Amino acid sequence: MIKELLKSYVNNEKLNIEINDKELNLLIDQSLQTLLYPVTNNKIYKKYYVSWVIKQDEFYKIQDEITNIFNENNIDHFYFKGSVLSKIYDDPSVRTRGDIDLYVGYDNFDKAKQLLIKNGYILDNQMIDNMHHQALYKNNIEVELHFSLFDNDVNKKWYELLKNPFEFCVKLNANLYKMDDTYHFIYCILHFAHHLRHGAGLRYMLDFYYMFNKTNIDINLFHDLINQLEIKKLYNNIINVMRNIFDIDFDKDVDNIDVDYFIDYMLSYGIHGNSNNDTSQQAARNNKFKYVLSRIFITNKKYRIVRYPILGKHWYLYPLCLIKHWIYLLTHKIKGFFKVLFGKNKNKDLYKKLGI
Repeated sequence: MIKELLKSYVNNEKLNIEINDKELNLLIDQSLQTLLYPVTNNKIYKKYYVSWVIKQDEFYKIQDEITNIFNENNIDHFYFKGSVLSKIYDDPSVRTRGDIDLYVGYDNFDKAKQLLIKNGYILDNQMIDNMHHQALYKNNIEVELHFSLFDNDVNKKWYELLKNPFEFCVKLNANLYKMDDTYHFIYCILHFAHHLRHGAGLRYMLDFYYMFNKTNIDINLFHDLINQLEIKKLYNNIINVMRNIFDIDFDKDVDNIDVDYFIDYMLSYGIHGNSNNDTSQQAARNNKFKYVLSRIFITNKKYRIVRYPILGKHWYLYPLCLIKHWIYLLTHKIKGFFKVLFGKNKNKDLYKKLGI
């Protein structure tokens, strides 16, 4: 049913179908419920679409407000993921998203954060320990303000390639930039790979479909980057999934392979699902002990100063900040650390087959 819905939407075809509650819940978990009304014209599903017409407009208004604030204060920035992808869909309201992803880099991070707070944005203290961004809210819209595109414990080649993403950007106006299409696509695949370990839905395939169709990808550079980043197997799976769903071939150099298992895996979870293996999170870590030690002793300097800005000028206060940090970890993160350190990963063979 989902494959039929996706194919009909991109081909601008209508379907005469009714779905049961189980199928509807699956679509909601996959963040694809907004497709129902455009494809079926059934008023029963109109509310899912109209709610996102309104919601998407609210997202864009917040983006415009942030860009005005940053342009007035000379802060270079660019948007990525859903903030960009929604605009290449035939109808932006179909592309749901949970937040606004915004990159300012490390040097301007504190200034940017303080400007947003000054303008009514509220810091989300529940997400303050994230190692590559911090979250703020305004009008129930979450803004993820990034000082890095990745945690520094991801694959080193991924981190190094996009360590300074402004290198791959073009200026749109004043201090607003746009990430090059080829590198943005590469980032989105890496982001998908990261989430795939815990479950990731088919909506990503619709993103990839529109990136191939509506953006300017340098396919030779793209192939070079895929090989460099060692994600060729994952990329081959993605191409074959899109062949399976959309009956279209975006890369004839990729051999045909059976990817039914890949599609079934994505259908087993929500768009950013949680694996049925409680300890699978450790598979995302190249070295689980190094990861835990880095969190305990805050070895990532950029994160350390973002987390405790006072250390930017008063490094000697590190021991006091460390004690405060340990108290936070003991009260909020100890269970997760035990899962990472002592849990057994049961999905290694599956991850290899998926290409992650």
